Amino acid sequence: MAKLGDYTPQIIDKAIDFIASSQAFREYLAHQRKQDRVPDDIPTDKVEMYRERLEYYRQLYRPACVHEEETE
Repeated sequence: MAKLGDYTPQIIDKAIDFIASSQAFREYLAHQRKQDRVPDDIPTDKVEMYRERLEYYRQLYRPACVHEEETE
């Protein structure tokens, strides 16, 4: 049986991924301007992960017309 704190790193990673996804989705919906500022509650050792996931989700949440222009 795992100890209570054994899964904490995975939970933190999932939370950071969710924050990045939420930020990119708000930008996609034009509810928030694109910003590269890392939220204060992201641990310093996870900043690079946040930026990578944010860029991934920004690529994912793009209007279809942008995807079509890139394939032409």
